[in-house]
Amino acid sequence: MSATVIVRPRLNRMLETDMPLTLLRGASGSGKTTALVGWASTTATRVIWLTVTPSSSTSDALARSLGRCLHGALSPTSPHDTAAVDWHAIGELLCDADEPIALVLDDAATLDRDGVFDLCRVVAAAPLARLIVASNRPGAWDSDGLDLVIDTTRLSPADLAFDTEEIGRALDTDEDGATAVLEATGGFAAVIRAVALRGKTSTETALAEVAAATVDDYLRSRMAEGTFGAGVLEGLIRISITDTVDLPLAQALTDDAGIVGALDEAEAFGFGRWSSGPHRTFTIAPPARTLLRRELVRRLPAEVRRLRRLAIDGALRRGAPFEGLRLAVEEDDLHLAGHVIMSGWSHLLDHDGREVVRLLGDLPLARLKQEPLVAMLLGICLNANRLRRLRGLQLLRMAVSAANARRSGLSPTERLFIWTAESAALRVIGMPDRAGQVASRALAVFTETPETAWQQYAREMPLLCTHLGISLYYSGRRDQAVQLFEQAASLAAAQGSRNGFHAICLLSGIHALNGDLPEARHYAALIREEDWDPALLDGYRGTFYRVAEAMLAVEDGDIASAKQHARVFLPHRATIEHWTTMATVEAWIALHDGDAAGGLERLESFARMRGREAGSAHARHALSRPRILLHLALGDVKAARGTKQRDSGADRFGTLLERARVALLDGRAPEAVRLLSQTRLEPSTSRERAEATAVQSAALHRVSAAAAQRATDALAAQLSDRELRTPLALLSAEDFAAVRADLAPVHGSPLPTRSALPSFAARPRLSSREQVVLRALTTGAPLPEIAADLSVSPNTLKTQLRSIYRKLDAANRTEALEQAARHGLLPS
Repeated sequence: MSATVIVRPRLNRMLETDMPLTLLRGASGSGKTTALVGWASTTATRVIWLTVTPSSSTSDALARSLGRCLHGALSPTSPHDTAAVDWHAIGELLCDADEPIALVLDDAATLDRDGVFDLCRVVAAAPLARLIVASNRPGAWDSDGLDLVIDTTRLSPADLAFDTEEIGRALDTDEDGATAVLEATGGFAAVIRAVALRGKTSTETALAEVAAATVDDYLRSRMAEGTFGAGVLEGLIRISITDTVDLPLAQALTDDAGIVGALDEAEAFGFGRWSSGPHRTFTIAPPARTLLRRELVRRLPAEVRRLRRLAIDGALRRGAPFEGLRLAVEEDDLHLAGHVIMSGWSHLLDHDGREVVRLLGDLPLARLKQEPLVAMLLGICLNANRLRRLRGLQLLRMAVSAANARRSGLSPTERLFIWTAESAALRVIGMPDRAGQVASRALAVFTETPETAWQQYAREMPLLCTHLGISLYYSGRRDQAVQLFEQAASLAAAQGSRNGFHAICLLSGIHALNGDLPEARHYAALIREEDWDPALLDGYRGTFYRVAEAMLAVEDGDIASAKQHARVFLPHRATIEHWTTMATVEAWIALHDGDAAGGLERLESFARMRGREAGSAHARHALSRPRILLHLALGDVKAARGTKQRDSGADRFGTLLERARVALLDGRAPEAVRLLSQTRLEPSTSRERAEATAVQSAALHRVSAAAAQRATDALAAQLSDRELRTPLALLSAEDFAAVRADLAPVHGSPLPTRSALPSFAARPRLSSREQVVLRALTTGAPLPEIAADLSVSPNTLKTQLRSIYRKLDAANRTEALEQAARHGLLPS
């Protein structure tokens, strides 16, 4: 082994494996051969080395070459005829070996497919043999199906590159010096070796300069060798306008339909590399790009602007908007940057926030003021950093002010993007009503703007519509929100894009919450049928899909599955904006699981975790229904009544429904019927309608089964049409039994077998007048004063008290108040 070989224990460990095939892929000069030599000098395995040449690149020729090597190494004294050697003979030699053997094939890129597969088959069949291959370009070793023939591990160019520890050891420098060299060279092995041969430098700066100069010399020497044609170099110079290209962009930049061959050559000589996978891209090595860019500016200065525009279009087409944004900023064209931002809005926010801050963070305020979209993007990204949130809010206000100004010069599409972002920001900070107002304004612009005006940004429109819909949903405009989600899903389907995922998830969850189970099942099935990233399903955008699955499972009586879907909420409880919906679903599962006490404790713990926002009117109203139902499931009517009076919205059918439910549990069936039959309010969801009908049927059953028949028939129809079960379970145990008995003969789908609420039959039933007297007793006033206040005689009051004491099983006033409190009969 040469004295200049740098020993690399990390690579030796990676090569010392039992895997039948180890494939090293890297450009010429990336250190493949040197790594193999270093490993061969340390391993206990018998190494048989063959450097592939054009004359041995076919299957038969390879077999003959291997035959000579194997006979020379394993049977040096036995005669053999190399012309008669075939793969069967090589297989026998390998299988007869009594010690581990490693066949090393260097420069193996030129082997044909038959040779590769024939060799791999015989190695895979030999128990003590393994194969190590070094290749500098794509070829037969990348063939489909090879992994089915032989188990394979791969060492990539990144594995072959020197890391900071290896650079520090090779150049005898500290970590800072090694880091500087790594940044200048990319850890390219040939360059590191060249720097090492130049000798030790005195300072970190000098070392970095030496490394940069060495890179320059290495690349120039490659270019001067003329090993690849002038057309390859010309193509690379044009492509260097950007970091990464796919084949269509490479062809557009070079006007060369056959540029792929040139890029293959460039990879072989270390100027870049192809990515793996079906949608391959070619990335120029950073050191090479610096040199090639200098050549581009020197040779083709008049074409730089045109090439950059082509590169921006290519970046947007392949879904890499940050690269397009970087190129626009590089050109100092912030208006063009605005176009890029609208084209890749969601990707920039979801994936490139930190890079956006690094790219745009130093732009002066005066420049940003001229381009509100750029200011808005930077403001949102800065807002994620608490230390820079103040500047982020300043930029957001500046962008919003520009969008609100009539003479700002912004197009309707630009206003749409800014107002959508503003509504989302307001929603997230707990201002849903204002968010809804801004969303309505943005929706009006979207509706009035011709499609031709935003067609070039059509891929982003489903996502914008989705966020506008969320703002409308949480501000109470729920029907309008559902329509917008449907439009978002339709736009995405028309484009053939997957940007409708979030809208479909929301539709499935909202329909499930509303009690429209056929629609919920339809949209949930659309999600299940596609192959989505689990991180997407379990993340923010998939929240309402999990809501749908949990709610559907409860309706189907599968509480275990419902709990499994709700567990996905756990990592997001402290941060997600959908927390009240999550809390509602968790409470719903606990209610129908018979764990009301645990559900109520978890609900209150969830609210405590969210801090101040849990005390907002919006949050209290959102959580009032699950709180009321959990209190009722615990038999605590007083707490349920208090929650209703404190947190429920005044002019809502849902509030009226809970009043009727409590009245029924109090024994005031006529009052429950009156509340539900004489109101001007209408149910806002199918679930509310079915629950109201169930309460009305139960109340009428207390009068007579015949009187309840019409309501029972209506309930049967509603449950059947909406595929609901749970509205029936929200009755007291005795009402549940009465209504269920009438439903069973006419309702086809399974009904719940038990109520989620306890029996209230043993609860004292006081008349309305007795309740007035009971409330008066809580004042502590003497009986004559109470009689005067109630405008009755003392004897009448005493008669009423005796009735109250009898019903409460109390001997005196104090016991009566204690019993009333225990049964939840006292006012809140």
